[in-house]
Amino acid sequence: MITLAFVSQKGGAGKSTIAANIAAYAASNGIKTVIIDLDQQASISAWHASREDDLIHIIPSHPPLLAKYVAQCDQQGYQLCVIDTPPHNSTAAANAISAADLTIIPVRPSAFDLVAAQATFDLLAQNGGKGGAVINAVPSGTKVIDDATAFVKNAGIKVIGRTGQRIAYQHATTKGQGVTEYEPSGRASGEIKELWTTIEAMI
Repeated sequence: MITLAFVSQKGGAGKSTIAANIAAYAASNGIKTVIIDLDQQASISAWHASREDDLIHIIPSHPPLLAKYVAQCDQQGYQLCVIDTPPHNSTAAANAISAADLTIIPVRPSAFDLVAAQATFDLLAQNGGKGGAVINAVPSGTKVIDDATAFVKNAGIKVIGRTGQRIAYQHATTKGQGVTEYEPSGRASGEIKELWTTIEAMI
């Protein structure tokens, strides 16, 4: 089983959105997928409740129970386990990093977000995690991606993907879908497919 942790100590980084989209893409391709939701805001659980199929199983949980649930999911034959974590909770983040094969850190390309991301980068290193950053919600027609990429790389973190600031992500989330389901040939869909390909290559 592949276990992916989506971690950001800063709220609003797009963690649940990317986690949901990766889960939806994998599940629609026949990969038996489970999401463990550690976030008390339960954004990804609300998204899951809006879905019209049962391709993805979801488990609301708390940090102390995470390792137990991951082991159970593995025993039950799940092929992908996605862990969505809360912001501002280093215990949940550390547990998720330790349980995961790969940790994905969404980072928005603003100065404040980049500085705040350092805390998450530090947690990844402290817990011996393997992972990378996704530069998320990049505005079109700007060069902020270059500065953001340089900052992340200088912090010793690999940039494994990027997403644009696209309305398709919002529309898909409202419908309980991933962008690959909502708009299969759209640019947002291409971003998620490319990220998934990179994730598979890193595992």
